[in-house]
Amino acid sequence: MASLLEKGIHSFNKEDLLACSRGELFGKGNSQLPAPNMLMFDRITEISAEGGKHGLGFVTAELDINPDLWFFECHFPGDPVMPGCLGLDAMWQLVGFFLGWRGGPGKGRALGVSKVKFQ
Repeated sequence: MASLLEKGIHSFNKEDLLACSRGELFGKGNSQLPAPNMLMFDRITEISAEGGKHGLGFVTAELDINPDLWFFECHFPGDPVMPGCLGLDAMWQLVGFFLGWRGGPGKGRALGVSKVKFQ
């Protein structure tokens, strides 16, 4: 099966991402995104195997920010802030998606990270 990179697909809308969360985009068992509410972006506007800081590719994604997002009500009441851990999770989701898009096998999930510093 040809990868989506090989098929020349370089952007994905919300329906595509939801299909990925159901395991329908990369084949059974490969790079499955979480379902809403844990899906941390609404679209991928550009994905490339070339470019980026190290010339190995990049992904540009967007999340529509609105006051009704589930995490604003609890983090922090009266002073809504997106939790940093959700931003980090969004990055891991994008890495897994990128690897699946390139045709890499595997679940596309991060199992851990040794050091994170929020600034």
